[in-house]
Amino acid sequence: MPWVGFAVEVPEDAGKEALESLGLTVIRAVGVVEVRTRRGWVKLRLYDVEGEVEGVAASLASALKAPALESGPHLILGEVSARLWDEGAKVVFPDGSSEVVALYTYDGFLDVRMPTDYVKGLKATIRVGGKTYELPLKLEDLIEIQGRGPDALEKLEKAVAVYGLEKIISREALEELKRRKAEVKVEIDYEAGFVLVKEGGKVRVAALRDYFLELLYRGEHERARKVYDEAPEEVKRSLLETVREEYNALKELGEESRARVILEAAEKLGLQL
Repeated sequence: MPWVGFAVEVPEDAGKEALESLGLTVIRAVGVVEVRTRRGWVKLRLYDVEGEVEGVAASLASALKAPALESGPHLILGEVSARLWDEGAKVVFPDGSSEVVALYTYDGFLDVRMPTDYVKGLKATIRVGGKTYELPLKLEDLIEIQGRGPDALEKLEKAVAVYGLEKIISREALEELKRRKAEVKVEIDYEAGFVLVKEGGKVRVAALRDYFLELLYRGEHERARKVYDEAPEEVKRSLLETVREEYNALKELGEESRARVILEAAEKLGLQL
């Protein structure tokens, strides 16, 4: 949806009336942002609007005697087919001069929308499993994404590798994850084939084979190695067969990405599939 904005010194009611007089419908207020131009930082109120926005900034700047902004499909900077482009905005000043500034970089490979260094006040986002999340992710976001399966986690891992941990996951979420991880206690009954997992104040029981696969999917290879190394030989053979069956079933179902996760985990553990 296109954006239009005007300088914060313009009374909000007057600015919105000017937008409506140009045939635009204001959908919602995006908020106040700062945009870096050759004349310095300009603070503007942004709005989601419906209607044709090309050329609107010039009309607003002239009518309001203040800087104005427009952003929409006509200001995409780069080749969309390359799946990596900048979302630009045109800032127009009352004297008629203007410049185009990149507000966001869109990464179509990871579905990440990251604000550039030319703007303050805009949120980064990532789209996972059909849902858009604000970055950095909160703990509840991470828990929800984890529940979306290995493909979702793989996308998150790649985003962290490209953009850095601090931009993708919030400090509060990381601290809470560390605390929870420290509180996890696992008791394994190899003879019975069950695992007792105590995590925080919750206790759950899982079949050993399911728990082992869960560790592989989550990428907890060191913990999986410990489970495997401490198992009796007969249980080791059973765990290896479990991994083989899982891998072959995924291949038959055409779930290549999940099969690759299992194969890579098995290779890291030295298991021959």
